[in-house]
Amino acid sequence: MRTALACFTCLVLLAGNSFAGEIQFEPQQLDTELGVGYAVRLIDMNGDDKLDICIVDQQRIVWLENPTWTEHQILGPGQTNADNVAFAPADIDGDGKLDFAVAAGWGGGKTQRGTIQWITSSGSQDQHWSVYPIRNEHSTHRIKFANVIGDERPELIVGPLFGPNTTAPHFAEQPVRLLALEIPEKPQTDPWPVHMIDNSLHVMHNFLPIDFTGNGKTDIISASYEGVHLHEQQEDGTWKKTQLGSGDQVSSPSRGASEVKVGKLANGDRYIATIEPWHGNQVVVYTKEKGQPIHSLWNRHVLDDQLRWGHAVWCANIDGDADEELVIGVRDDQPDSSRRGLRIFDPTAADGTSFKRYVIDPGAVAIEDLAVADLDGDNQADIVAVGRQTHNVKIYWNRSQ
Repeated sequence: MRTALACFTCLVLLAGNSFAGEIQFEPQQLDTELGVGYAVRLIDMNGDDKLDICIVDQQRIVWLENPTWTEHQILGPGQTNADNVAFAPADIDGDGKLDFAVAAGWGGGKTQRGTIQWITSSGSQDQHWSVYPIRNEHSTHRIKFANVIGDERPELIVGPLFGPNTTAPHFAEQPVRLLALEIPEKPQTDPWPVHMIDNSLHVMHNFLPIDFTGNGKTDIISASYEGVHLHEQQEDGTWKKTQLGSGDQVSSPSRGASEVKVGKLANGDRYIATIEPWHGNQVVVYTKEKGQPIHSLWNRHVLDDQLRWGHAVWCANIDGDADEELVIGVRDDQPDSSRRGLRIFDPTAADGTSFKRYVIDPGAVAIEDLAVADLDGDNQADIVAVGRQTHNVKIYWNRSQ
């Protein structure tokens, strides 16, 4: 395994600047004010073929209707234990309509609480949705639906941040329980069957369901104190774990990797993108050399080490070329050259060994989460960022082409 500092140049883009052939965005501040925008997804909430902005706030879930961005609240204070921290869309009750699983009771790892429930529409778009419990799981931090056991319906993948009864700074007493919960026949009343994917890792900040090996089955890639791992289900139903990325094992006490996504390179290969260490200061990509097996330790490249609390990662084709750009959200502020906000890294080498950095609208959003999709139908990927300390929602309209 090789660690390298990838070459990049830096370009700061502010609202109104124009650079021919360069990545450009037009920021738009929305009226909605958040407590903490823990999570954002871009979903068609009302069936009009436009993607709306759906946000998990501390005590609410709201969606902003495209294109007016009118706010609708579907979950209000008191319906779940604060804080709401994550959500995942699926048709849970089989009625053909969208439901959400919701992770709440978030205590930042300081308590042993962590509730998982699901919500379903009670009527009109402005009524609060009904809440049904699923289970409690200590410090549940990320949830996503994916079909990992190969049946007809997706499972709810549950990734707690810490193992139960663990203590800072190493959280080493117990590992995280990465679980898959089956949707039962009667989700309102029946227990959700539990499948164990892994219980060997610590401080798992996020995971990604993806067919990584290309065999038609959904795998899981996790980011934890131990680095980046691929989890594959075997024929007998058990799960095999393979380490792909080392993570930052030099920093202390936080170490490893935090957040994870997979992007495409111009040569057809993929790269794995992380923030390192946990809640760290580094943007890192992992690439594999030509002929190198997938099931091996990939090469580590540090693209940027001037972050304070990197907290969101996405891969998307921003500029219409042959590769996918890496989109990074920085949560906490520092002076001038390394302020919080949006950063984009554009691969400038087909094999992912060099990137060009863009700093977008520095200081404007303390980015807790972000999502990328085409919001206005112009076939360009736009970005929505939600803030923590800044309590705001901002759209970055793609004006690159």
